[in-house]
Amino acid sequence: MKLNDFMFLNRRLGKVCCMALAAISANTAPADIQHHEWCRFTTPDFDLVSDLSSRSARALAGQMTRFARATEILVSQPPLRGPALEIIAFRRAQDFRRVFRARNLSGFTLPSLARYTIVFAPEHGRGKSRPLTAWHGYTHYLLRSSRRMNHPAWYEEGFANFLSTMYPTKNGIVVGHIPSSERLHMARLRPVLANLLDGRLHIDPGQGDPHGNHLHAWLLVHMLQLGHLAGLPTFRTGVSEMLALIDAGESAASAVEQALDVDVATLQRLLKTYRGRRSLPTETLVVDLASEPPPAVDCLDARDTSYLLASAAASTGNDRHARDLFQRILEQTPDDVDALVGLSGVSDGRDHALEAVRRALALDADHAGANIRMAELTSDQCLDATPEQCVVIWRESAEHYLRALAGDPDHVEAIFGLGLAYLYAGRFDDAVTQLQIAHGHAPWMPRVNLFLGEAYRYAGDTARARTHLVQAMHWHFSSRWRERAASSLATLESAPPD
Repeated sequence: MKLNDFMFLNRRLGKVCCMALAAISANTAPADIQHHEWCRFTTPDFDLVSDLSSRSARALAGQMTRFARATEILVSQPPLRGPALEIIAFRRAQDFRRVFRARNLSGFTLPSLARYTIVFAPEHGRGKSRPLTAWHGYTHYLLRSSRRMNHPAWYEEGFANFLSTMYPTKNGIVVGHIPSSERLHMARLRPVLANLLDGRLHIDPGQGDPHGNHLHAWLLVHMLQLGHLAGLPTFRTGVSEMLALIDAGESAASAVEQALDVDVATLQRLLKTYRGRRSLPTETLVVDLASEPPPAVDCLDARDTSYLLASAAASTGNDRHARDLFQRILEQTPDDVDALVGLSGVSDGRDHALEAVRRALALDADHAGANIRMAELTSDQCLDATPEQCVVIWRESAEHYLRALAGDPDHVEAIFGLGLAYLYAGRFDDAVTQLQIAHGHAPWMPRVNLFLGEAYRYAGDTARARTHLVQAMHWHFSSRWRERAASSLATLESAPPD
């Protein structure tokens, strides 16, 4: 396979991974939403941005912090530095729906190399705000940040469900609660465990889950975490080893047998018995927040609020609404470089996109975001170019990425983009250097492993190339790119020995 075959990856692939993201229309939201008072509550773990009252926002921040500490107890590993986490919480569900025009959806996640964003409107039950969607998304973030690995979809989804129903009592945080409606459906399941364990791809109940796979996953994780409280073997102690084996490429059956000391058929029988119990165990975790500092508060002005909502809408593909908000900012401040860059990203056509980013660069030639956007638009020209022309195009893109990094040396999207530019321009050792840095920020991301594996392959480091290409082959959400990784691996295997 030729190196140039890889350059057709759309820059948006892997950028947005929404939890059951429904159709989003092009209609704009009423103007009053961005005129609410939005404030940023900063904690050591995350930034919470919300139009909730100060009291409610502080309470929500406390809930999220308590949730994080409880999760750390269960994963039994110290947290590592992941992408910055931002949580955007709408006070009113109808405002959330108006901004995103999303049906039957209360929230979604937007993971990227530089920032992981959770957007949601609190669900309400028994008169109290319950941020179940935020907890669910936060679980995905915490798992990826603490374990620094890919997890099989059944485990990550099951663990997110397992934690999303936790609630506080005077004695601590109760985990393992299953609502009665879900428990009823769960008791009727006839799970085929081998089918669930072999699935490496997404379990998405929001897009339809006729076989109840998300409930199967929830039940299995519940048994692995708390089954010992019901007289079953203590599987919890072997879960980390099992996940590491699966991440390394072992079959699920082999990983289960090695780490849990039980075969899949026996685990299936235990799960059937567990499912039929009258009640399932819960566990109370003691979480001490006495040493946690109170969040710092900074309220947004009208411009920053519009920019926040525009960026969130753009990330989910609601370009028309985002474009409207960016243009409103520019009507007030025509020289707002960030808004020009944002407008370039949602413009209706390449010419308009180029016009906006050129205006931005004319105002600030060293602006990181503007240079990254210009690098993206430049590299897009390779779609209609020869391989030889592409080398020149990627060299030009590299200059923009370098300029972005001159002003912001730690900008991980620019680092990743520079790595791609070097890869396609044939500077393989330089590509490895940049993509290694990007990998350090998000080692679980399949697209980073894919291109780092390719860089190692062309640089002649077969062993490291194989490691990262195997990761991409197992975990990339796109079948096209899993096949590309497999093809590169086949090329490695067929190459003559050095």
